Formats: sequence, C-alpha cells, structure tokens
Amino acid sequence: MSTTAPARTNRYPGKCAACSGWVPADAGTFAREGGKNVVRHVVCPSAAPAVAAAAQPDLGYYVRKDGAAIKVVASKSNPDRRYGLVFTPHAGKRPTWEYVKGAGYSVADLTPMTAGDAAALGLSHGHCIFCCAPLGGKTLSAHVSALVGYGETCAATNSLPYPKGVAAQRARLAQG
Repeated sequence: MSTTAPARTNRYPGKCAACSGWVPADAGTFAREGGKNVVRHVVCPSAAPAVAAAAQPDLGYYVRKDGAAIKVVASKSNPDRRYGLVFTPHAGKRPTWEYVKGAGYSVADLTPMTAGDAAALGLSHGHCIFCCAPLGGKTLSAHVSALVGYGETCAATNSLPYPKGVAAQRARLAQG
C-alpha cells in the first residue's frame, strides 16, 4: 500500500517542503505524503544569498533609546528565541513586565541597564524595576531600598551595588 498520492497543482498557497519558500496558489504541486499534505515548487527558486540572522541581545535588563526599560527573556517553548518585555507602570497598582511586539528585537536600540538606570526608574515609579515590589517598608533594608531605588535581593541577583550589613545601611540612611 502506497502512502504517496500523485502530485497535482496546488489550489492553496503553502510552504514548500523542499526549500521552505512560499508557494502561491496554482504555482506548484500538491501531494499527500505519509498522511500529510505537502506543497512544493515546480522548480524551487535558486537559493538566495543567506541573510545573516539579526544579533539577539543577551538575556537581561536594558534601556531602550526612548528611555523604556526592557527585559529580554528566552521563550519557554524555544530557548533560542528571545523577546522583550516592557516595564509598564499602572496608576495605583503594581507595575508589570508586559510583552510588546518587537520590544527587544533591535540590539542597536538597547543598552545594558546600569545601577543608575535601575535606581532612577525604580525611584520614579516607587517600585523595584526588577521584581516590581513597592519600595519602602518597616525594615532597615526596606528604608534603604526606598533611597537606592531597588531592593537588596534584586541588587545581589543583578550584581548591583547595595549597602551590605547594618552599619553600611544605617550610614546610607544618614546620607539621605
């Protein structure tokens, strides 16, 4: 029993099984192979010169040229694919990192986030730029975080400066 049906003209457009190029309707062949519908060019176009893949930014936090904070993350379904999340403040609510199409696509628009950038963004919104937790609270570390612009744990995770120990934190509070 054969699993391949004879080829005929494709009535619908599709992706060529041979070259992965687009085959317009009525411009190629259609066949049933191994239980699947397969579309092919009659003659595949000559291979165009390979276009270098756009450089992808490293995973992490960035600032775009317009001042927006961007978090570049890996796709859960395809770890080789990366995309950008934009820091989005909400009036009276905790800010979030939201997907915006093309946000982290161009490496040229992104510069790695510095401690100063993180502090400025955190202080301007009243929330840690990394975990979106509100700045401030009852503990000594929380008071320092409200001055620094990001939390102690996030500082350690992202290798940013933060006063270590009670004496250093009290000295930071004294500076104001």
